Amino acid sequence: MPPDSGLRSGRISRARQDTVEPSSLRQRVYAVLEEGQLDSVASRIVEALLITLIIANVVAVTLETVPSIYGKYHAFFSDFERFTVIAYTLEYFVRLWCAIEDPRIAARGPLRGRLAFAMRPFMVIDLLAFGPSYLNLFFGSVLDLRVLRIFRLLRLLKIARYSQAMPALLGVLYAERRALFGAFVLLLCVTCVSGEMMHLAEGAIQPQRFGTLPDSTYWAITTLATVGYGDATPITPLGKLIAGVTMVVGLALFALPVGILATGFVNDLHRREFTITWSMLKRQPLFAGFDVDAIADFLDPMGASIVRDHTRIAVAGQTANIVYLIVSGRARAEDETGTWNIEAGDVIGAEALHDAGIYRQTVTARTELRMMSLPGEDLRRLARKYPLLRRRLESNEPW
Repeated sequence: MPPDSGLRSGRISRARQDTVEPSSLRQRVYAVLEEGQLDSVASRIVEALLITLIIANVVAVTLETVPSIYGKYHAFFSDFERFTVIAYTLEYFVRLWCAIEDPRIAARGPLRGRLAFAMRPFMVIDLLAFGPSYLNLFFGSVLDLRVLRIFRLLRLLKIARYSQAMPALLGVLYAERRALFGAFVLLLCVTCVSGEMMHLAEGAIQPQRFGTLPDSTYWAITTLATVGYGDATPITPLGKLIAGVTMVVGLALFALPVGILATGFVNDLHRREFTITWSMLKRQPLFAGFDVDAIADFLDPMGASIVRDHTRIAVAGQTANIVYLIVSGRARAEDETGTWNIEAGDVIGAEALHDAGIYRQTVTARTELRMMSLPGEDLRRLARKYPLLRRRLESNEPW
């Protein structure tokens, strides 16, 4: 714990006038590129440029299949492809370079940590987005590598890195894997039973449509999925009865995984966010002693979130535009004087009290954190209205 802090263990909301050494270039690059870091102008610009490049690549791949367009703009497409490969290559190796800013990667060492980082799904997608293009560059004149063009469409998967919904979807799929597997087994059983019954009912009458079990199973799949191509239809009363039952069962079976995923999404959203109540705010040391009207003013602009462990909440040298109040969990703060732990009741980013304030500490979550957040402009407005709030944020004494 820094020696000049008079607060209880972990208090980092002290007002210090000493000069803080800015964060390193690698740390800043990591904060801009990697998900879960500070939301800044630089990160938004880089994210917008990369997303635009991804979408432009998909459009280019599509238009290249149109002979009239490709013949007229062949040179442009070639130059754009080279530019894209260079950009994706640089992005990939820059991500590898700054990966050890993640404590989980750094703990394995520079080499092993980066190798483990390179094996992550998003990094594998990044590699496949440009790697096959180099094969085409060096061996395209002697080998027919047109099949590698399909890897260019994998660039669309890179956009998942910038979507908050994709990690949530993957998390729900993993959390509900047992229920989804059970629904799949049930669907497989019904498909086999429906196909066998239709084979027995219609096989002798329509041997070309239902004469084999694979043909009948194909009909069962299209019927259960409510697609119904119409290329195979029953003509006997028993066959029609089986078809009707199969259609109804198909509606229920395909609705089952949808319900499982919807419930999982709702539960995940509840886990990621929580409702800030008046009593919760009142219990926080920073707001102790304020009257009902003041608490109501604090409650209105306050946001809430749950962040994963090892997520960086603040980076030293970055503009302090949000102040955070920890509700539960633990984090680690570090500056030029050392490192120390912070916990429930502590404030992160009291520097947002000043218009041109910058974060003096780098703060990383050690466990899952439940936090309240207050934008800097709202904090400054409330501090002007309630001088006690300003004094507490600027004081080195316990509240």
